[in-house]
Amino acid sequence: MHLAMLKAHNTFVDEARLAGTPNDRVFDEAARQLRRHYQWIILNEFLPTLVGQRLTEQVLQKGPKWFRLEHGVFIPLEFANAAYRYGHSQIRHRYQLSASTEPVPLFPNLLGFRPVMPEHKIDWRLFFDTNGTLPAQRSKKIDGELVRELIDLPAALTGEVQIEDYHSLAVRDLQRGQGVGLPSGEAVARHIGVDPISAEQVGIASVGWQGETPLWYYILREAAICAGGDRLGAVGGRIVAEVLVGLVDADATSYRRSDPNWRPRKTLSELLAC
Repeated sequence: MHLAMLKAHNTFVDEARLAGTPNDRVFDEAARQLRRHYQWIILNEFLPTLVGQRLTEQVLQKGPKWFRLEHGVFIPLEFANAAYRYGHSQIRHRYQLSASTEPVPLFPNLLGFRPVMPEHKIDWRLFFDTNGTLPAQRSKKIDGELVRELIDLPAALTGEVQIEDYHSLAVRDLQRGQGVGLPSGEAVARHIGVDPISAEQVGIASVGWQGETPLWYYILREAAICAGGDRLGAVGGRIVAEVLVGLVDADATSYRRSDPNWRPRKTLSELLAC
């Protein structure tokens, strides 16, 4: 994805030069175009898929209700340490990287920290839907269950640990939430005025858990119960939607602030194909 962004930026550089943009303004114009396209994709393509069209439109039209930036831009802990970690539940055990290769396991094949082998070159059409091709492979549903590779992370990622449980990404996510004092999922639901899912629906009382649910796990189970694992529920969706829209709106140079009628010239698939 980093490489795709670099190539997209360079495409906007070429377009700016062809349009006669002065040399000392080429970089700024390319950066502006890339930021605006990225913001548009996040708010108008990514967000509706993740939280639903209705909630997206509500937050875009009325602005965030709970996320306030009067005292400066920041990333709330509920977002960073819980809601936006929903993707850990979506990671698959295996991924097919190209049409000519078999699916490979997450670890050790995709561990990183080394040059990318030729057989691991990614065909992005297998990860993003594009016109004229078969649907891309889907992520795992948001359901509160992590694949075995994430419960037993390799030492190359975790380093040497004295407590075996620290190899588990789930344990790390839960500890981080506890360490920063996040409210429970039920508490956030009550605060924003929605009915919490039940303890039976959360499903951790059967393993001895007492009390309300850690926010990160609550958001995963809420997605599974209320949206079939295809998108976030009321609590997770509200946190993510308000933060993403709020951050874009806090940027005076964003398309929503500086040019509300702006529309992208390139789709996501076209940017990835640059």
